[in-house]
Amino acid sequence: AGYTDWRTSPANTDWQSKAFQPATSSMIDFSISGGTEKIQYFTSVGYSYQDGIMLGNHGDRFNILNNLDAQLTDKFSMSLNLNLSRSINNDIPDDNSFSTPLQMVAQSPLTPTKDTTGEYYNTPTALYYNPLIEVDNVFFESTTFRTLANWSGEYQLIPSLAIRAELGGDITNHWQQRFYGSKSEVGLSVGGYATNYNSGVQYLDSKLLLVFNKKVEKSTFGATGGVEYNKYDDYYNSVEGQGFPNDKLQTLASAAEIVEGTSVLSYYRFISYFVRATYDYETKYLLNVTARADGSSRFGEANRYGVFPSASAGWVISNEDFLKGSKQVSLLKLRVSYGLTGNAGIGNFDYKGLYGIGSYAGTSSLYPSTIANPELTWEKTAQFDIGFDFGFFNDRITGELDYYIKNTTDLLLDVPVPATTGYAVQTQNVGSLENKGFEIVINSQNFEGDFSWGTSFNFSVNKNKILELANGQQLIDLGGSDFMNVIMVGQPLGVFYGAEYAGVDPENGDGLFYVNETEGSTETTNDFNLANYVVIGDPNPDFIAGITNNFAYKNIALDVTLQSVYGNDVNMQGDYWMSSNASQYDNQTIDQLDAWQNPGDDTEIPENRLLFANGTEARSSRYLSDASYLRVKTITLSYTFPKRLTQRLNMSSLRLYASAYNMFTFTNYIGWDPEVSTDSFTDNVYYGIDFYSAPQPKTMVLGISIAL
Repeated sequence: AGYTDWRTSPANTDWQSKAFQPATSSMIDFSISGGTEKIQYFTSVGYSYQDGIMLGNHGDRFNILNNLDAQLTDKFSMSLNLNLSRSINNDIPDDNSFSTPLQMVAQSPLTPTKDTTGEYYNTPTALYYNPLIEVDNVFFESTTFRTLANWSGEYQLIPSLAIRAELGGDITNHWQQRFYGSKSEVGLSVGGYATNYNSGVQYLDSKLLLVFNKKVEKSTFGATGGVEYNKYDDYYNSVEGQGFPNDKLQTLASAAEIVEGTSVLSYYRFISYFVRATYDYETKYLLNVTARADGSSRFGEANRYGVFPSASAGWVISNEDFLKGSKQVSLLKLRVSYGLTGNAGIGNFDYKGLYGIGSYAGTSSLYPSTIANPELTWEKTAQFDIGFDFGFFNDRITGELDYYIKNTTDLLLDVPVPATTGYAVQTQNVGSLENKGFEIVINSQNFEGDFSWGTSFNFSVNKNKILELANGQQLIDLGGSDFMNVIMVGQPLGVFYGAEYAGVDPENGDGLFYVNETEGSTETTNDFNLANYVVIGDPNPDFIAGITNNFAYKNIALDVTLQSVYGNDVNMQGDYWMSSNASQYDNQTIDQLDAWQNPGDDTEIPENRLLFANGTEARSSRYLSDASYLRVKTITLSYTFPKRLTQRLNMSSLRLYASAYNMFTFTNYIGWDPEVSTDSFTDNVYYGIDFYSAPQPKTMVLGISIAL
């Protein structure tokens, strides 16, 4: 029911344990399938309910899935996939909010959560706003209806040529209702506050294809040509009101004053023309050549289209005469490919100069909000890949080995611009980035028979480096005094850049930093402003690995999966507040008890100086942690009942199972969870950040699977 972190003083478990709740879940699924020789159908209905581990976080989901495949005539076939869902979530505030339950760790352990009358303590008795007030006085519910549909139809014009049409859609309607009662942080001063938010997304994808396939003696020729069109529209509107007669009346109709309302419409369009040709000779020599032209509304007319060719070749060596029938080599295939792809992952109107809407003296007005860049164009990635597929000893051992190099040019990034322009940043194509690495997958069947044992292992390494930035720039740094992720030539994307922490002066307890005025210098200073920024860490791992073992004895099975990430650092943003040798009012982690006290003390924690910085500046290596870990990700033990029993019960299968998730983690990470995911700051540059981020729960699941 509770959660106590080893870094936090036991005196604060009264607050901390109340941040968490027992996590419960339930799920039921029902499916039916059938059909005739020409028509096959499948329908599944499911419902699930789950309480999250964070106090106040829970939700449920209902969904219906329908699949239909039909051969309507000898020449015409079609398929339809339709997925309808409705989900209701009671959300909690994000990491960067005092009202989120996890930030209760910042509260003073000297203050109880409630007074003697049973009312929750709040400021100024409590150090910060008490998140427990949100549980009883805030209603925050999100309802989402989503429809996913895909239809395809194919007509055989002649034996070797078919025309195919595909149409897909994703339609989402989202309604969010918030009510902050008169005792809550938001509603306290205004007599209650309410927000209604509605949004919708309509995404349509359509394709029209001509598909050609022809076999001539030992050769097989194929070609596909077509056009694809993507249409995306989204909108939202919201209304806010304040001043409610009482906390039981929560709709905006009861608000004394409507204080804000807005509506926004946005969209983008993509159109693509493509052609692909394939050649296969005796299933030994394979060739694939593709060319496509993509157009995006996110760029100006002069730069709207990009052309992206690619080619790949394969040689199935094991089909050659000198390897055919080999008892040792069952599969050996060489693959080589090279291609160019494009990325348009920016705002819908970043190439335009946009205006914001405001009011002045009761009159509506416009003001410039973003700076135009009509020269924006596609970000391009050229990738070379060489790899092998292999199988040995009648496929007792199989796997893949790949090596790749990717060079990305015209990077789409936000770049600081001179303040004289009136703007802070502009989206630009700024330089180039290199990624290279290798991946290996090995599957083995170690034992077969009544007792069987199979293993699957994967290992991957990726190294990336900024090769250049526009106009001779060497560094893009938008982090200010807080964030350390930067874009630097010669370094990985998002590398940590700041002052290098040098420990504590044993004579006076001052926190020290390396000056780093010259390479290799060991000079230190207690003045943070004299420390030169250097690369102090990297959020990118050296490697990622995983291994799964599947054991079975007759009807009993045991599956164990381990995963590992090694060599990445995480920026402990929250430690600036809770591991800062009492420079803040916040409750401190237990390691701060080792702070310097007397001359000669040997410690890494500077002297406690309430409200005075002493080695506590946020942008330093003091607030980095190695996040390497090895985690026992899943363990599943199951028993499948014999066929003779399930047939008597009119079942096709019956299985009992128990699963455990995240049960054991081996790490030197000083935070709650090395597999961190902050929800307030992360993007393609700012990542590897821990700011009061909730840990993943250890989960036990008991279940029964029945197929009729």
